[in-house]
Amino acid sequence: MERGMREIMESTFESGFDKFWKAYPTSPRKGAKLMCREKWVNRLYESNADQIIKHVEWMKTTEGWQKQNGSFIPAPLVYLNQQRWDGAEIPEVKEIENPLVKLDEDRKKAVPMPDDIKARLDALRGRV
Repeated sequence: MERGMREIMESTFESGFDKFWKAYPTSPRKGAKLMCREKWVNRLYESNADQIIKHVEWMKTTEGWQKQNGSFIPAPLVYLNQQRWDGAEIPEVKEIENPLVKLDEDRKKAVPMPDDIKARLDALRGRV
């Protein structure tokens, strides 16, 4: 009964390691999940999970991890062994502005088209 309850709790609550594993980009080097989990538990990385995941999310946006289709992404075990998040300056990831919102704002600021230009355009389009 105790084991069944543990499985239910583990499936209900996602651990920091599970979030880390999901966040880590797919690459040919992504492997050794069991060894990574053991390292995570033994080194007590759960207490740093938010910082580690934030660093991974930021690193995925960097040129180093994006160039050559992710050829320079380290294996997760290497990342954990080297504690690459430790002391790293993690800038805030800026949200990308929706271009349609910007376009709408720009239209509101635009000067209306003069009537004589509108009339000439309509004539060119055959809408006289």
